[in-house]
Amino acid sequence: MNRNKRDAVIIILICNAILISLLEMVVPVPIPVPGVKLGLANIITILAIAFLDLKDTLIIVILRCIIVALLSKGITVLPFSLAGGILSALIMWLVYTKLPHLFSIKGISVIGAVAHNTAQVTMASLILREAVMLYYLPMLLIFAVVTGLITGTISQLTVQEINKRGIFP
Repeated sequence: MNRNKRDAVIIILICNAILISLLEMVVPVPIPVPGVKLGLANIITILAIAFLDLKDTLIIVILRCIIVALLSKGITVLPFSLAGGILSALIMWLVYTKLPHLFSIKGISVIGAVAHNTAQVTMASLILREAVMLYYLPMLLIFAVVTGLITGTISQLTVQEINKRGIFP
């Protein structure tokens, strides 16, 4: 893929990740557990992992985190968002590139959701200096598996369709 096409793809993916994140904030999740969301922007991260390199994937994740934080809840949520986004992207990339025969895209999505929640709760515990935050993690991880399967299914279908159409060389 030439540089201009790659840059255009990155910009499109960043814009889509931002829009999905902002839309997800206004659509209520019918689960009465604070902090649980579908994590639909993870679909964009998985697409980046499947078709771009790690550097481009991290650029997409970091810019999405920064812009969504500035447009929504403010800069105070940025450490949590960056911790979750970067760790999950790194782990998903490692599993996708090093262990593709062991995990499907659905499995990689679940791993990413678990990593994201773990990083966010750990960051909250460190910033607030309250280890009690970690007691909340098991409940979040249960939901991470469910939401990871949902976003993973969508991601897998999308990757298959992109491959079928030969959009990326």
